[in-house]
Amino acid sequence: MNTVNLDYVNHKNNTNLKHIPGEYGMPMLGVTGKILTGQVELARSRYEKYGPVSRIQMAFDKGVLLLGPDFAQETLLDSSRNYSAKMGYKWGLEPFFGSSYLLGNDFDEHKFQRRIMQTGFKNAAMRGYVDLMNPILEAGIEKWDFENDFRFFPNIKSLLLEMGMKVFFGVDGASDLSRKLSQTFSDLLEGQMGLFRIELPGFKFNKAMKAKKVLRDYIASLIPAAREEERGDMLSFMAKETKPDGSFFTDEELIDHATFLVFAAHDTTTSTLIHQMYYLAKDQQWQQRLREEGKQANGGHALSYEDLSAVPLSEVCFEESQRLHPSVAMMMRRTIKDCELGGYHIPANTLIFQMPIFNNRFDKYWTNPDSFDPERFLPERAEHKNHPFAYTAFGGGAHKCIGMHFAYIQAKLFTQLFLQRYKFSLPENYEPVFLTIPLPKLQDNLPLIVEKI
Repeated sequence: MNTVNLDYVNHKNNTNLKHIPGEYGMPMLGVTGKILTGQVELARSRYEKYGPVSRIQMAFDKGVLLLGPDFAQETLLDSSRNYSAKMGYKWGLEPFFGSSYLLGNDFDEHKFQRRIMQTGFKNAAMRGYVDLMNPILEAGIEKWDFENDFRFFPNIKSLLLEMGMKVFFGVDGASDLSRKLSQTFSDLLEGQMGLFRIELPGFKFNKAMKAKKVLRDYIASLIPAAREEERGDMLSFMAKETKPDGSFFTDEELIDHATFLVFAAHDTTTSTLIHQMYYLAKDQQWQQRLREEGKQANGGHALSYEDLSAVPLSEVCFEESQRLHPSVAMMMRRTIKDCELGGYHIPANTLIFQMPIFNNRFDKYWTNPDSFDPERFLPERAEHKNHPFAYTAFGGGAHKCIGMHFAYIQAKLFTQLFLQRYKFSLPENYEPVFLTIPLPKLQDNLPLIVEKI
């Protein structure tokens, strides 16, 4: 096994990149503004102008942009153990989620920390989550008000957070607690967009740090019961996992993991579902195909765990929505030692930026890549297998999203529960504006015209 000198965590980012073609963009902001609403166009224009390797600046960070699935395969599989996720996300995520969360560790430590979640993502646990999720989803959907300018995003965000509170923490996520925590997550997300990390009133970062404390204090209050009681929620599984010496993971480790887990799980699925609902509202044929599939799977009732494999069209629809609008807009790494990428010398401690949306829409591997066409994921076509990393919505390698299958389950359960009750369409002459950061979504939160079946 290759060993890694952990001294790399003490080094500053390398910014000596003048030998690499490219441009940094605006002072302080770099190309951040272009990413907000034009990430696909930005990536494609740079690929055409500079090729798959170019220097770039995101906010204050200067680094190298790598485009194409070949580079994704090399850096995410990382057989040379040269690409640090910890240092790639250090500025962007560590202040908000601590140092133990999964993207905050590399190599053996990452593998060690990942074991805290493994039991919680096994089939037996997943089966239990379905039983917890369905009643919450059903009750929540029934309460939605479709008469008064219904917007999908805030409703699904609130519902998935309520569901997450039950599945991840074993508590009732409704009422004032849900609203309070929903604002907490929003403040954390907005804080990541703040350029200045200053804890003073008026700065997004200051607001995020207050939200972080509220969330961490709340999770800390749940840990004693999670360690003692036999329950079926994620925190309970995590609290009982032990290290090789038989000791439990510390409270701080649990809080880091739990904070990031519920944040990532409910926000990323929310992001994908808002895009999926847009495409289904636009394409009534696909909407009906999914509705009929659910009826055949379980007579139009809530799906059981065993029913999940009987709705493949629902799965590929979710995958296609992720392909077109991946929840993670930017994947980050930092080199540990000097290397060569695309014929260019990349010094140690250089930030690496990758845009999953470019790979997901690379016309070398995808037919009509900007079109909504879920059938491309079906076995007859399987375009996602044209290259092992043509589809990188969930990352890859050791850091591939541990909650990927959980996201599929959430999406299938919600989609079928909603489709069996309602038909929905877009307002007349609707023109969407897609945002990329801080989280991919539609700018107006997706207004829908909903009709009960």
